[in-house]
Amino acid sequence: MEESEKFVKAVEQFNNGDFFSAHDLFEELWIDCRTHEKEFFQGFVQLSVGMFHLVSGNFKGAVSQLHKSVEKLEKFTPKFSEIDVFYVVSKAKTLIFEIEDFQKTDDLKSLQKLITHYIFPIKYHKENHYGDKDN
Repeated sequence: MEESEKFVKAVEQFNNGDFFSAHDLFEELWIDCRTHEKEFFQGFVQLSVGMFHLVSGNFKGAVSQLHKSVEKLEKFTPKFSEIDVFYVVSKAKTLIFEIEDFQKTDDLKSLQKLITHYIFPIKYHKENHYGDKDN
């Protein structure tokens, strides 16, 4: 599988809520990368792990990984490699705020119910075989 195919597949897995599998593919890309993009892929590894922690109910782990992800991905805003990085960073920051806000009130059961509201897709624009842009 080519690097770009792995990337597209990882994004698809993330967007389908398969954060663990997305993490694996992003990690392969990160480990194999020999350019400045290494930190970009690492940010997506941490984003995927953070989202996995979120859906698993490990809110402390989610916040930790999301913070690390934001720190790395902010360096690639607003857009990098056909990814709307600004959108991803903004959504991750909102998610961090919401989790931390719920933790202050010890209302984690309410957060558990609202998790699906906080999950967001990675916006990836690639050309289809007709040369048009897909979302």
